[in-house]
Amino acid sequence: MSNIQGDDGYTGEIHVRDAGAGMRWLSEAWRMFSLNPGLWIGFILVMFTLSIVVQVLGPFGGIASSLLTPILSAGIMIGCDRVHRGGGALEFDDLFKAFREPHLVPLLIMGVIYLGAAIAVVVISIVPIMGAFFLVIENNSFGGMEMIPILLGAAFFSALMLPLMAATWMAGPLIVLNQVAPFDALKMSLVGCFKNWLPFLIYGLVTLPLAIAATLPLLIGWIVLAPVIIASVYASYRDIYYANGGDHV
Repeated sequence: MSNIQGDDGYTGEIHVRDAGAGMRWLSEAWRMFSLNPGLWIGFILVMFTLSIVVQVLGPFGGIASSLLTPILSAGIMIGCDRVHRGGGALEFDDLFKAFREPHLVPLLIMGVIYLGAAIAVVVISIVPIMGAFFLVIENNSFGGMEMIPILLGAAFFSALMLPLMAATWMAGPLIVLNQVAPFDALKMSLVGCFKNWLPFLIYGLVTLPLAIAATLPLLIGWIVLAPVIIASVYASYRDIYYANGGDHV
């Protein structure tokens, strides 16, 4: 794990922010998006197109997409950090920066860890749901008793996916910007999210209705919301892992 003091306050220490930080991350993310909305939307359209294209790989398409998306997102983090350090505006080429060494292998390792954990979560969650399926077959009916294992499976899925999402939220920028090893980055992101549970709760309460609204008109709203969420990853990463993290990008 890298604990070298950076020129802007990175030491590897996790800073606990106040509840209002969640709103500040979104506000900062919107500001970042507003600087060049066309480019941000272009990022999302390319990421979406590539995720569709790799589906030609059949059953391996989903795996490829799961590994590809974090790498593309990490490239955007590299671009955001360069802008923050005064190195110029965000560029389209930033989307592919993380495919270069030394970033690619650690990001792939992180992606494999995430993919394995996600498969384990699905397997664990589906066991009680399969139990409900057999109950329906046995009783030739669907009622309250059959709902219990389904609800249990959904609860397992939610409870296990939450820490997995927290572990991957800021792992990408920690890997590409601070040279943190993949497993350490996942652990740091998990702890960073849980120590800042209150601002992340506020963040979630605000983004949930936005996500619903973005989904309703044929997912059109995600063209704007998705880049804002990606930008908010960088904003939250800066705020939590840098001593002076609340400054503008």
